[in-house]
Amino acid sequence: MDRRSFLKELVQSLTDTGKEIVSPFIEQDMAKIGRAADVLNGVSWHRLDPVGSGYSEQVCDGRLICLYGHDGKLTVCGKSCPDCHELLSWIAYARQLHCPACGKNYTFTGEEQPLKLEGYQVKHEKGSWWVALPEGGDRPHA
Repeated sequence: MDRRSFLKELVQSLTDTGKEIVSPFIEQDMAKIGRAADVLNGVSWHRLDPVGSGYSEQVCDGRLICLYGHDGKLTVCGKSCPDCHELLSWIAYARQLHCPACGKNYTFTGEEQPLKLEGYQVKHEKGSWWVALPEGGDRPHA
């Protein structure tokens, strides 16, 4: 091995070693930044019960939420009508949420909807689904 190859190998090895030493510190800082962003946005993360495909409901942090799993993705939203605050009904054969007071419907297809539900951010981490819910007093009153 000539000097040039040796120095090239040495520089590459030192660079890799430096990356391995620094990466845990960077990951810790990134986690801290993520937690700070959640505090600033006024949300807290809550673990969901196991979720299958299709429609389901759960109570999380005292809120009734709707979950819709399809193709490995999960959509989570509130279960009350944003206009009249009535509790929404799930119509299974039509695969849609329906407000009995307003008569508006919502489907989880992603197309334009007459009913604009409050959606929540979700993440899949460590084999569990997590949902970000607003802190404190943003809960609608029944």
